[in-house]
Amino acid sequence: MRRAWKIVLPVTCAVLIGGTMTFELVHRHHLEQQKLAQEAQGYRVRAEKGEAEAQYSLARMYFKGQGVPQSYTEAFRWYRKAADQNFAKAQYAVGYSYYHGYGVDGSFTEALHWFHLAADQKESRAETEIGIAYEVGNGVKPDLDEAVHWYRLGADHGEAAAECDLGLLYAYGYGVGRDRAEARKWITKSADQGYLKAKQMLGRSWPALSTVQKVPLVVELIGGILLIIPSLGPKLRSGSQIRRSTGFIGLGVLFSVALSLLSYAYAGVLAPPYVVWTLKFARSFVGGVIVSLLLRIVLRNSAKWSLWAAGILFVVLNGIIFVCCFNRLPTEAAIRLLISTNGMPIGLGITSIVLLRRAKRGGDTGGPDGRDVNVDDGVGEVTES
Repeated sequence: MRRAWKIVLPVTCAVLIGGTMTFELVHRHHLEQQKLAQEAQGYRVRAEKGEAEAQYSLARMYFKGQGVPQSYTEAFRWYRKAADQNFAKAQYAVGYSYYHGYGVDGSFTEALHWFHLAADQKESRAETEIGIAYEVGNGVKPDLDEAVHWYRLGADHGEAAAECDLGLLYAYGYGVGRDRAEARKWITKSADQGYLKAKQMLGRSWPALSTVQKVPLVVELIGGILLIIPSLGPKLRSGSQIRRSTGFIGLGVLFSVALSLLSYAYAGVLAPPYVVWTLKFARSFVGGVIVSLLLRIVLRNSAKWSLWAAGILFVVLNGIIFVCCFNRLPTEAAIRLLISTNGMPIGLGITSIVLLRRAKRGGDTGGPDGRDVNVDDGVGEVTES
């Protein structure tokens, strides 16, 4: 009976505490939704009277689904009402909706029309979007000079995205003379506003990685540790081929994580180019090593085929880069692309050569689990190698 109470009492307390916390969270969420619904109703009353700012605010609530059911169509309708009254924020929102196809058929031409109307009133987000359109050629002919002009307008009005993009153009020398000091000035201004892309450019980003960036790193870290654990111990040297290969794969994954963190922490766009190139090549090279070892586990005689695959991949990738990219990119960008791309086939090829040499020396004999099969008087005897 006492033993039962020792179990029941803690479980009951945990359930009560958890239930109370859940009830509190649900209650807060309900109150927040009620508040948003009342706020939306207030905006609706004013919006129906023709107040542009209220129409814009109601549209945002429809866009985000706050206090009203989410509806891009309704959001666009109210944005358009406010934009027709020359409300700059709404004009930008209408352009954004056309640009991405939210609640209306997408049209770069219409988007730019509304962006220009908003930019005429010094709406910095619209100025930035126009700069992006000129840089990538959405709805207009690509023109880096125009992109610089619009990015500069947005940056002068304090838009973090425009400051970062302008800094990038200075860093690479696109549309302006290459100037690292000017690049650092603008990217630093953007980073000081908390813009994550700018933080990455300055190498400040690893403590503030986004969820999309954190999850793969955590998965790789846990996976690398789990792969290494079975290979630890005094039997590693005499262990099976699969266990040794698994251990090396785990080490490669952990090394790749370390390189990624180092890249986030240091190798921003303003870091010395050779550092960026070295880290990118190293990460790609480690990827090739891991692929080769994985093939070794799956296929017994994979090293020869991996070497052929590495050679073909090397020729194909470099051929594509030279034909499609080399004449269209600045020399430095083309070299950077070549270095980062060739890491994979080089890592795959070198690892395959090492495995082939070990096989010729008798390092990999027998079945895929590293055991030798000795035949004595017609009876198969299995012994550990």
